[in-house]
Amino acid sequence: MLVMHRIQEVSTKDNLIIKILFLNGEVKEYDVKNLFENFPQFESLADNKELFKDVSVDIGGYGISWNDELDIDAETLWADGILIEIQKPTDIKHIFEYQLLQAREEAKLTQKDLAEKTGIYQADISKIERGVGNPSLLTLKRLADGLDMELELKLVKRFK
Repeated sequence: MLVMHRIQEVSTKDNLIIKILFLNGEVKEYDVKNLFENFPQFESLADNKELFKDVSVDIGGYGISWNDELDIDAETLWADGILIEIQKPTDIKHIFEYQLLQAREEAKLTQKDLAEKTGIYQADISKIERGVGNPSLLTLKRLADGLDMELELKLVKRFK
């Protein structure tokens, strides 16, 4: 199973450049003008700056879109984007959703497979992986067990 890259945030810059923050903390820039030759419909973004600025991350982070006709998948942005920085994820939900997705895909399990192993509803696993669930510690432990992993939680003193 191929690891899917997922997007946390997207923003626009000048000259039809978009900036994408992926869940793993990598930030890439992508020049939308690269699409003009093969996908002329994207040229409308050059003509309509307000539309260009109205980009959003699709549900689940698997792509970005401006409207029903203009969208780009996360894998294209990942493969063709230029790495500009690496940020350490600070939101614990984003950290965990990324780690859960990676572990599940490395184990070659679908959400349905993991649901069957853990007794957790597939819809709940999906919510956790999208960062919209609020799992209990018991649920996290069951997920770790289903992945044949240990759940490690710790409190660490902050340095000021």
